[in-house]
Amino acid sequence: MIVSKEVIVGLDVGTSSVKALFISSNGEVIDRIESKITTHHETGSIAEQDANDYWRAVIEIFGRAGSIRNDVVAIGLSGQTPSVVCIDELGNPTYPVLIWQDARATSEAAELAEHFGNPVPVVGTSLPWSASACAAKLMWLARHEPKVVAKTRWVLQPKDFVGFKLTSTAISDPWSSKGLCNVLTKAAIPSVFEFVGWNAQVTPELLDGTASRGRLTSLARSELGLLNPDIEVSVGLSDAMCGMLSIGAFTEPKAFVITGTSAIVGISTEQQVSDAAGLYVIPKTCAPLNVVYGPTQSSGASVQWVANLFSISIDQAMDCAQDAQLNLVPIFLPYISGERAPIWRTDIRGAFGNVDAAATRNEFCAGVLQGISFAERSVLDAAAKTLKSSYSAVTLGGHAGNDQRWDAFRLRTLGTNLVRKTDIDSTTRGSAMLGLALLGGSLADSVQALAPTSESSAPLEADIQYSTRNYQEFCLLRDSTLKLIDNRN
Repeated sequence: MIVSKEVIVGLDVGTSSVKALFISSNGEVIDRIESKITTHHETGSIAEQDANDYWRAVIEIFGRAGSIRNDVVAIGLSGQTPSVVCIDELGNPTYPVLIWQDARATSEAAELAEHFGNPVPVVGTSLPWSASACAAKLMWLARHEPKVVAKTRWVLQPKDFVGFKLTSTAISDPWSSKGLCNVLTKAAIPSVFEFVGWNAQVTPELLDGTASRGRLTSLARSELGLLNPDIEVSVGLSDAMCGMLSIGAFTEPKAFVITGTSAIVGISTEQQVSDAAGLYVIPKTCAPLNVVYGPTQSSGASVQWVANLFSISIDQAMDCAQDAQLNLVPIFLPYISGERAPIWRTDIRGAFGNVDAAATRNEFCAGVLQGISFAERSVLDAAAKTLKSSYSAVTLGGHAGNDQRWDAFRLRTLGTNLVRKTDIDSTTRGSAMLGLALLGGSLADSVQALAPTSESSAPLEADIQYSTRNYQEFCLLRDSTLKLIDNRN
């Protein structure tokens, strides 16, 4: 294979792994390399990682890349958010990373909501005061780990920690730092920092995610085995935004679902939107289009859960679901670890409804896939309600875009036309687009050059009828489960 002399690396610091896409400037995928990372879970909604594992994973990835490294000209960054990475002046972690799944700051989130109320005047956009968000996490640390506050110089996101190791610069983008900064002014919010017990000076420099954070240091080049002294690194965007970039949601308005461990679901639009109760709004100060969207808690995580439940692989679970008898498929709420958009409840839990004695492993696997998609549909409907509009097609990215076995389930749950982006990973492609833009072209040109291929499909009338009937049952089960949880509390 003849490799282009210009290789772009899209790096994504995800929840379960660090992934890299090595792609030529004309869109030829050269290699994909993944390095797993460990999450420490404990009761009490604890979910922590070691920031040093991110860098060890990056070193491993470039070590496995071989001679490709010699042609690398730019690196784009993406990563999980909202997570809290606390480091000292030299870049040493001062505490384990509180990742987005960590929900121990539930009471702190309630206090923030009571004190600040509507977040729009404070942070510049619609942003729920949730336990997963950075402000609540910092407040928890100030109360329970005051020595960490004293030792910490910078509060970063996982991609920014990798960016610091690459360039020795503490930089983030405003959307990744939302809640700690105002996304319209790109400035830290003193009142929030004062309330949570931190100094606003821990906020890194905030630049557009498409900008350069600088060139690799000689130490970073040495550790990664890179010879080119002129490799630039993007500031980078959240994994959600890189996924949107990859599937073209910043190029033209569209409804989308991007699946991974969780799912990113929403609608990009030309409309000016400031408030969307229960959902995020990305303003045009952070992206080419406004986006009303929400993250779910468990998408791929639910598939992994049902695979573990039956002691089979994820691939086998997907195959089992294809053989299910539709009249026996139970309704499933994928709230196995709580839910984010549009509910934002850490205490709600999953449920199966309408379970038949004749149901087998196949039907339960199918029920999980359907439940995931129905949960995503609820976010799409909430976004459409905010925009006072509708959607006639949904673009799929991530696992749902790449795996054709999802098609039948999406058609009979979403009940609308589908455009599936046939790419293994949307986030690394999006971050590669950021890297390519550093070479002098526009972001729009980079998106066009590295765009993945698409496949379209349309539902049958039977799919639409199935979707309507079973989505109503999903909503009824959701509402009754919320009442059950409220009664228990």
